[in-house]
Amino acid sequence: MKTAKLVLHHDDPPCEARLDIDGSCPECHLHPDTQSTSLLSYCPDCDIPLDRNMRCEKCGESFKRP
Repeated sequence: MKTAKLVLHHDDPPCEARLDIDGSCPECHLHPDTQSTSLLSYCPDCDIPLDRNMRCEKCGESFKRP
């Protein structure tokens, strides 16, 4: 079973955007600190968030937690 990839997101409501490679938020243009971020599991093939059962809605594959 493949492992899901972790992706950093901004976690200050109402902004929950995926952070850019440099750690900046593309929606609010801030560089959030570590308390304002969260890691979400993504499908490594489809690059979309996995559901709570670690399954990709697009390809249907299941992944193990990283």
